[in-house]
Amino acid sequence: MGKLNLKMSGRGPVSNKALAAIKKHINKKIIDISELRDAKIQSENIANTIISEKKLSQLDPLHGIYTYAQNMMSVFIEQIADLPALSKLADAYANAEDIYIPSGPPMSPLTRSYFTCWGFFDLCTGIKKETLGTVIIDVCRALGMDQGLITVFEHMQQSRMGVYVHEGFSDGYVQLREIITHERINVIVPSGYKGKSGEIWLTRIMPEPFPELNFGYAVAFISPYILCEMENNNFIIPYEENWISFFERNLDKTGIKDKKRAYESLMKYGLNRHYWNEYIFEGYVNYSPEMILLAGFPDTPLSMPQSKESCDKRGY
Repeated sequence: MGKLNLKMSGRGPVSNKALAAIKKHINKKIIDISELRDAKIQSENIANTIISEKKLSQLDPLHGIYTYAQNMMSVFIEQIADLPALSKLADAYANAEDIYIPSGPPMSPLTRSYFTCWGFFDLCTGIKKETLGTVIIDVCRALGMDQGLITVFEHMQQSRMGVYVHEGFSDGYVQLREIITHERINVIVPSGYKGKSGEIWLTRIMPEPFPELNFGYAVAFISPYILCEMENNNFIIPYEENWISFFERNLDKTGIKDKKRAYESLMKYGLNRHYWNEYIFEGYVNYSPEMILLAGFPDTPLSMPQSKESCDKRGY
């Protein structure tokens, strides 16, 4: 790592405060023995956090790149999460963790991989929508860290949830078409779920971070949430036009005129901080080891089986 570079480059106030605190720590002349002790304990904890090379070697190469980066992001966040500059983001993350207990069904429909992506890359503060991810990217740049890792971090930060239609298989990949952007993507699904044509998926897609490697596919980085709706007391695959109608009802609420940008904003940030967390929680129906089944639409409480309105109607 090179000298800490504090030169302003469009960073937000949270990043600037965090970097100033890091610089102050680096410049300290006296080292407290208790800090060395705490650092040793922390390093031992981190060693247990990072995924092993053996496990990485067993993953699909693209999935392995993002899994490694996710683990490194977790390590970096753990190192600086106690900085006062990050208190709003760190406290919001911890509070959400207490509310949703993200661990996957049957404990919670929010999986750890879903929640970590939300907490690192979507949970934001301020006009610049700074996240724990944007702060880590800025810190890594300032410290002159490996550009390849920063590039992967940037793709993860730019990622978001999306609603896709399953359009079959090709060369072992699931073919997905995003409902609003109409983008078609070949993906691998590390959870092992293959699904079937016509299904509607809610998931987070990570693209190829390095075009020169020419993977030719993307990765569904979280276990897919398969969407359904109730019809004649049965759960069925939802009609695509019903999700199109949902977006038509709600895209204007983002305050963004361009339809594609409004959709991207809605899928990343929701209409409030816990918009998609609440939908997953209230829409939960069932699960298998490879996927989680959700029902209904976020703006229609009675369509979601675990909403307060649905529970009150059932009498429990």
